[in-house]
Amino acid sequence: MQLRRHDGIRTALTAITATLLGSSGSAHASDSGKVESSLLLYSESNRVKAAENVIDFSKQIDDRRSFLLRLTLDGLTGASPNGATPASTVQTFTGASGRVGFRAPPGQIPLDNTFKDQRLGLDGSVTDLLDRLTSVTYGGHLSIEHDYGSIGINGGISRDFNRKNTTFNLSAALGHDFVSPIGGAPSALSSMPAPTEPSTGDGENEGEGGAGPPGKGKEVVDAVVGINQVLDRNTFVRLDYSYGLSSGYLNDPYKLLSVVQDWGSAAPGEPVDYLYESRPSLRNRQAVFADVRRYVFGATIDASYRYFWDDWGITSRSVDLFTRVPLGRGHSIEPHYRWYRQSAADFYRTYLVEGQVLPRYASADNRLNAFDAVTLGLKYTMPFHGADRISFSSEYYTQTGSRGPPDAIGILSQYDLFPKMNVVMFRVGFTHGF
Repeated sequence: MQLRRHDGIRTALTAITATLLGSSGSAHASDSGKVESSLLLYSESNRVKAAENVIDFSKQIDDRRSFLLRLTLDGLTGASPNGATPASTVQTFTGASGRVGFRAPPGQIPLDNTFKDQRLGLDGSVTDLLDRLTSVTYGGHLSIEHDYGSIGINGGISRDFNRKNTTFNLSAALGHDFVSPIGGAPSALSSMPAPTEPSTGDGENEGEGGAGPPGKGKEVVDAVVGINQVLDRNTFVRLDYSYGLSSGYLNDPYKLLSVVQDWGSAAPGEPVDYLYESRPSLRNRQAVFADVRRYVFGATIDASYRYFWDDWGITSRSVDLFTRVPLGRGHSIEPHYRWYRQSAADFYRTYLVEGQVLPRYASADNRLNAFDAVTLGLKYTMPFHGADRISFSSEYYTQTGSRGPPDAIGILSQYDLFPKMNVVMFRVGFTHGF
């Protein structure tokens, strides 16, 4: 689960709408409100580290209307793979402007240790109760980074049927994202420029974004249709179908592919050039999600399954299992297990070979590769000062993939081109009602 520079910003638009679309039952008292905050600390082994703070403020305005405001502040730093392969000598990498960014030692996966980024996100929504069975939600989203931005609107409708045992949900979101890397967005499959000036030690990273030619944009559309069903007093099920369409500039401007010497050369597998990746300018995404919650002997069991596919050739399957066990007097524990498996994109390439015709699309981004992942977690919740609650959770994530192609060229067969990644996450949450 490598932290993605910008993934999640766009999908948050739909997720927030879907979350706010609950049962349109009786409204709460007009003075009811709640503040929820959480702090997440994320650490990949010898790679990216992150801190994220989220604050939610919700308020019942009157008997028919409520609103929610979410503020997100996060920062990332550390070393991020740039897509290039290891080499037997020191490798020097530059940005689009030609400044020296970082150097990778011999025999190691090139990790951009100048990587750093900060983000400010703001989401807001209003829910209106049209009648005792129907509610609508509408809102907006804004996210700003040094070299990336996102803005969008969202809305949805929820309708109860069958004595409020069945709820139909429909939501949609429209967004516009724009990326402005320093030096400008590189052309697809163009060569990384040679160094034009000595390294100053500061590198060339996302934190310096905003300089250079105008940025690139993309449009994002997301929609979710779902149904919630109460089967009996102890069982609840949910089924969703989601569709997303992204168009425009979908490349990661910081990702490269190594062009290596072929078998007939003096040093097969050694890099001779580095090209910026090329992805299609259109992506259709679809997913189905099923969730079952069951109350058993005082505990709540939550089991869900999600299947995802897109026209890039990626498919994924995930299983999530939660069990909330009350300990009495407001205390509870919640073990968590998640399994995830993903196939590779059709255009994923570990490297390109010198002398061969370049493909139209190619990327060595490991997030587009095939891999398996497992998450284990535990959450503890306790009362704090009356009705307030505080929670502590920790999770351990491990990701594994193939070491490399079975026919890896020359020296590349000696390297692990997709080393195992371990992540530790800690989160503290606080809920205050007023």
